[in-house]
Amino acid sequence: MNIRTLLSLVVITVSLGTLGPVVAADMEALPEAQTQNGITYLSGGIGLDESEAMKAAAKDYTLLITCSVQPTGQYLSDVKVSITDKSGSPVLETVIDGPMLLVQLAPGQYRISAENDGVTMNRTVNIGSEHPTRVNLSWPAGADQ
Repeated sequence: MNIRTLLSLVVITVSLGTLGPVVAADMEALPEAQTQNGITYLSGGIGLDESEAMKAAAKDYTLLITCSVQPTGQYLSDVKVSITDKSGSPVLETVIDGPMLLVQLAPGQYRISAENDGVTMNRTVNIGSEHPTRVNLSWPAGADQ
């Protein structure tokens, strides 16, 4: 084994050793998972620690919804979200506790309806099993009042 390979292995080992506590600290900031109609979801993302933890956890969920105001990009919370399946049957109804909602849905087509300050946004999404589907919902300025 040459010196370059040995040094690379040392750097990788040290990096992995210090990465574990960082990931663990991030996961401690996650809001508690909830379940409704057999669907697991996380609602939150307020503050840097919690938002970073939710972004890291997104890989374990099939849907990530983020709510904000345009043109500023300011995050919104207390948005009422309803998700129905392809046949129109309710799957999840909640008011999110922060700007992010992570949902574990089975693959298929779903309709998302989100309401903030009397303005409703609707999206149809196709959920796969490979990676999370990301939906960014942006309300016009004034929707955060």
